[in-house]
Amino acid sequence: MATNYYLLLGADGSIIGPGSQPATQPQTQVITDPTTGEVTSTTTVDVPLPLPANCIACTQVQAETWQTLEIVAGVIQAIPAAALLLSAQRAQKVLIKSGFLSAANANVTDSNGIIWEGGMASGNSIFLGCQLAQQQGATNITLYDAAKAPHSMTIAEGMAIAGVIGAAYQTALGTKNTLYGKINAATTVSAVQAIIYS
Repeated sequence: MATNYYLLLGADGSIIGPGSQPATQPQTQVITDPTTGEVTSTTTVDVPLPLPANCIACTQVQAETWQTLEIVAGVIQAIPAAALLLSAQRAQKVLIKSGFLSAANANVTDSNGIIWEGGMASGNSIFLGCQLAQQQGATNITLYDAAKAPHSMTIAEGMAIAGVIGAAYQTALGTKNTLYGKINAATTVSAVQAIIYS
């Protein structure tokens, strides 16, 4: 049985996905005697199925590669390679940023095995807390780990913890920036999509 392929269109005329359906459907026709009106026979014929609303007919290949196509003046056309690459780069940067945010805000373990909340806000909070305590003449400070347990330590030890958190954040930021550079330098969509935050 033949298949009709089509592209579903959004309200703005952009392609939102592919679809397919049988080209025809069987329909029973009843043949009657014109004089008596009695049924003399029945036959089954294939009747063409209309396409659904808000769609445009296409080939099977176009349905399979719909994300590389656009509609221009009612005609299906390939999106220019530069536009596809730019779109892939933007999408991949969103994924990289998500990976960066996860890594940048991950908890950090210090040299004593204590787990601290990660991220720039946490590192800055500890750093500024230590600076303020030092300016007030304190030599010790109490900091709270990721489990909210208190730890009394010297200002220098507190600054070291802020440094560990800051270094973890900077490592994540450096990875993100390196990956952004690779995305910008990539010349094919497949090369862009192969760049992941790990």
